[in-house]
Amino acid sequence: MQVDATNPNRPMKLFFCGAVTFKPWRRLWKTWAPGKCKMFLWLAIRNRCWIADRIAKRGLSHLDKCPLCDQEDETIQHLLTSCVVARRVWLKLFTPLNLADSVPQQNELSFADCWRKTMSRVSKKHKTGVNSLIILGAWIIWKHRNACVVEGASPSVSMIWSELKNEHSLWCMAGAKKLQGLGLVLAD
Repeated sequence: MQVDATNPNRPMKLFFCGAVTFKPWRRLWKTWAPGKCKMFLWLAIRNRCWIADRIAKRGLSHLDKCPLCDQEDETIQHLLTSCVVARRVWLKLFTPLNLADSVPQQNELSFADCWRKTMSRVSKKHKTGVNSLIILGAWIIWKHRNACVVEGASPSVSMIWSELKNEHSLWCMAGAKKLQGLGLVLAD
């Protein structure tokens, strides 16, 4: 243990210089979701996902436009917030919870801000379940984006919704009690 040179009776406070502040850490890490989904969202919020904007910086070939909407440059923030396809998914997901006014707008640029805004409208009883639901929604949008890029799938809200319903059921069966406690019935 090191001591403060000015006062040998007091231990010196050491700081880890590599520490990174991450404001939504509790919403992300203390919520029920598979680790790979949490890790994806952590990377997404930090703009570390390998999509067009990051790939271009390395001089690799890439699609310039979002593979879901083909309207804007592809960034992870666009993909999860302002993409018209993603916003339709969020609307379908939030409407049964009376959170339709929390759907990201086209001009919003930060997924973390949208998430924070949504959570400010949720009762304390349902926060953990809604956090899991938001992680699930973002994960399924990401998986569909990858299917479009890698496998040549066509962008489709109905395909995203079908996958979201299946994954929602699996998460509930796997132990996401707060997600199941929302009583959400994902209808077509």
